[in-house]
Amino acid sequence: MSSHTVNSTAPWAFTSEGDHCLIIRFGDRIDPGINARARQAAELIHHAGLPYISDLVPTFTTLGVYLHPFYPDPPAHKDLINTLTGLLAPLSGQSGTDNTAGALAQATRLIRIPVCYDLQLGIDLIDIAQHCKISVDEVIRLHTAAPVRVFMLGFAPGMGYMGLSDSRLAIARRSTPRNRLPAGSVAIANCQTVIYPNDSPGGWHIVGATPLRLFDPDTAPYALYAPGDEVQFEAIDRHEYDRIKSESHDTQ
Repeated sequence: MSSHTVNSTAPWAFTSEGDHCLIIRFGDRIDPGINARARQAAELIHHAGLPYISDLVPTFTTLGVYLHPFYPDPPAHKDLINTLTGLLAPLSGQSGTDNTAGALAQATRLIRIPVCYDLQLGIDLIDIAQHCKISVDEVIRLHTAAPVRVFMLGFAPGMGYMGLSDSRLAIARRSTPRNRLPAGSVAIANCQTVIYPNDSPGGWHIVGATPLRLFDPDTAPYALYAPGDEVQFEAIDRHEYDRIKSESHDTQ
């Protein structure tokens, strides 16, 4: 497939990325309804069981459709788009906004994640509070006030991008990323939350840490959460954090 965009009267556009990837774009902003349509599109295509599709990757606003590079009789580009357009027909009446997403925006699970907001773990809490002109206690209250949606997984295995958080917690990414953050670090930026599943570099602001293991390559489904799930953060003290983390390590 050559790299170009195909627009239609439907509320999405196709873009070829190389010979074996087709991107379906549903919008251009972070929005729960748009994200829900990308996830629903993945489900519709997955259930069709097309043998030449190797992977489906939903993101904030798009769905990546990956083709088997060695499939013996791949469809022509036009035929593939026609097939996918037919499969996505149930979505053509959705505008992709919060108010019209309806059942497509419903989360599949509610996952409760304990977070310790101790200042030794939440190393940016004071800076966040000063930037947002609120107290540290208010930062914690807002971060735990309501569930957030898992929009997508990316950057590292098991790392979910979750939002949207209360606008009073709006803060840009750090100007200089840190070279290493410990696994379990809970961080915010751009009204979103991420949790680093492994030790890694990171440029978000650290509010705390969870003692839970987020990614296990030896146990399906491998990641603690999936796109479409909702996550409720629950504050715990340092003693409870240490206890849960110790028990988690004992079971590994």
